[in-house]
Amino acid sequence: MIGHFLLIGGARDVTPALRSRLAELRITVMVAVPRLHRIRHSGACARVIALDDSASTGEWVALARSVHELEPIHAVGAFGEYDQHRAAAIAGALGLPFHAPDVIARVYDKTLMRQQLRACGIDDTPAAAVDTAQDLKHFADEYGLPLILKPRSGSGSEHIVRISTAAELHAALSEVDGDLLVERYLDGDEISVEAFSERGSHRILGITRKIKDANFVEIGHVVREATAADAPVAAYVRSVLDALGIAFGPTHTELIRTVDGPRIVETHTRAGGDQIPQLLHAAAGIDLVELAVRQSLGERMLPVVDALLAEPGRASRAGAIRYRVPPASGRLLRVDHVDEAIAVACVSGCTVLKEPGARLVVPMRDSDDRVAYCTSVADDVESASAAAEQAVQQLEVVMAS
Repeated sequence: MIGHFLLIGGARDVTPALRSRLAELRITVMVAVPRLHRIRHSGACARVIALDDSASTGEWVALARSVHELEPIHAVGAFGEYDQHRAAAIAGALGLPFHAPDVIARVYDKTLMRQQLRACGIDDTPAAAVDTAQDLKHFADEYGLPLILKPRSGSGSEHIVRISTAAELHAALSEVDGDLLVERYLDGDEISVEAFSERGSHRILGITRKIKDANFVEIGHVVREATAADAPVAAYVRSVLDALGIAFGPTHTELIRTVDGPRIVETHTRAGGDQIPQLLHAAAGIDLVELAVRQSLGERMLPVVDALLAEPGRASRAGAIRYRVPPASGRLLRVDHVDEAIAVACVSGCTVLKEPGARLVVPMRDSDDRVAYCTSVADDVESASAAAEQAVQQLEVVMAS
């Protein structure tokens, strides 16, 4: 019986979902200070421990051990992008189930991911860690242009640069911070694959088609349930998850559909962001976050998934989201006509992401620069996409003069 749960990180506040399964569950939260504000139900927790983001993994483990000595911890969970490496170290130290540290390392570091997939014969996309313009030039000389330069770790369309000409090689380094990875540019439609795994078995549940701007910042997507027509993509993703050692939980894998077949961009040991789990749930009745929570409490979830998918006459629709982008750089006064956007047929919601006074930037640098979004659910991907697009066009972004 699980009586005490250690929740790591604050990207998804799953405290109510945990307590709904086990009303008497004791929950301890460990979170980095920059993400403390995301813990929205701290009053339902036995304790909340916030650490400076620069605290070592050893310090996280030591504090978790101290809590464990006071009140034995029975399960560890981390449901967001951040701090999963810390959760892996803590779970290993306490002898509790979680992804192994080397699995999280391969997911976090795209260089390690590429090396593992190449070694397993899964994906041979040319890629290399780079530090200098000369490194970039050597890579370009060997593999040709265009190239993609991006951080080895990161998400949210952060600081991705396409290099199309030799003249852009040197300047590209100034646009990306931290440890860098260069890859051959993959041409084709971008999708993400939403999967759920248990004991090394993988179910491919959702396919998300991406819409991005010229700087690779996502401005919309449409989500649908996976079908038999997605078999080649499903087989590829299963091989990726096996090669990386991912054996349980939700995954969000981003791919390019090239003329040579699917090729990975990155994967994550979590459900997708940008409302993907909510849209898949609304459209197809598949709740990835609930599945992850229940699995972390020791429940077998693939039988539940398989029974859901086998229900006769189950409706499977499509969900979409479109983002309102800044019309110009400057200070935001307000976003008008939200009610008109919500009134569009099939629209399920509209959310403003920026407070009045926020500084807007054009061109957008990453997903944090988006102003608002509208979501929709309809019978097919075309109708869902059209409704979300129509709604977001109703929004008027009013800037300070």
